[in-house]
Amino acid sequence: MKALLLAAALGLAAAQNAVAEETVLRFTPLAQSGQASFDQFYKPWADKVNAVAPGALRLELREGMVIANVTNVYERVKSDVTHIGFNLFNYVSGKFQLSEVAALPFTAENAEQGSVALWRLYKTGMLDAEFDEVRPLMLLALPQSILHLSKPLKSLDDLSGLRIVGATQMTALSAKYLGTQVITLSSPEVYTAMLRNMADGAILSWNPYFTFKLNEVTTYHVDAPLGTAAGMLFMTRKVYDSLSPEAKHALDINSGEEASRAWGKWWDGDNDKSRKAAQNDPKQTVVTLDAARRAVWSKKLDGAIEEWGKSRPGIDKAITEYRRLVAEVKAEQH
Repeated sequence: MKALLLAAALGLAAAQNAVAEETVLRFTPLAQSGQASFDQFYKPWADKVNAVAPGALRLELREGMVIANVTNVYERVKSDVTHIGFNLFNYVSGKFQLSEVAALPFTAENAEQGSVALWRLYKTGMLDAEFDEVRPLMLLALPQSILHLSKPLKSLDDLSGLRIVGATQMTALSAKYLGTQVITLSSPEVYTAMLRNMADGAILSWNPYFTFKLNEVTTYHVDAPLGTAAGMLFMTRKVYDSLSPEAKHALDINSGEEASRAWGKWWDGDNDKSRKAAQNDPKQTVVTLDAARRAVWSKKLDGAIEEWGKSRPGIDKAITEYRRLVAEVKAEQH
């Protein structure tokens, strides 16, 4: 009887220790239930991580933007308000200047290519100084932004006079070097600006086409790669280093190049859905550039890239290497 009691006590103690050793990390993807990114990517990813080492690591999803938002999530992760977050580099002023190379226009054809190339660039060590505080679990180059307009263009060769919203530094410079008047607003403000005739269009990807109700204020779209934004799913190095080997393993096997590829592919799929919807809408016209015009537009945006890089020491080397890596990824796909 005493032996049975002792065994039971030891079993209870072991169970209590197992529970006590479980690490719970708050995960803030800046999305919530009902949104495609949450339901189709972030929650399934968290479930995969949680299935690897139950009792050692559990990700606790924090939906929406209650404890963090796009402008403060980097600092909230650093201060342990949340532990894993999604952030675009352009919201962390001055920190990820070389990493933003994945935002270049006329480089990667899609988010999958850009995301894999960005991860490989990170693995070269070229970006180490920018990731001194945080450890990326995945890296992302969002789908390329295109030109959405309220009215058809008279000519693809002359965009002067158009008032175009560029929500990021790169897309604003693309608008400038295409000869338009740049309006600096955030992406969610595009709908109101176009509805009130304050803007003629915007440079955005297809992803927010329905979310931002662009289908209600646009009729004409030039599907050309005019720049994008890049970002990461990340945690602090301090928190990662404090994890047990089992917990680290659960994250490691769900992170890295292939996870970044899957993340980029998800965004590509979401982007393509909106593009196809617009193409099938008789009220919308979607045009692409022929080879000659594509070369002309790309040449114009060389000036945008040059201006963008002036305040970024070391960017020329990063651009060269990123372009090489994109070409490498493209060759692997074909």
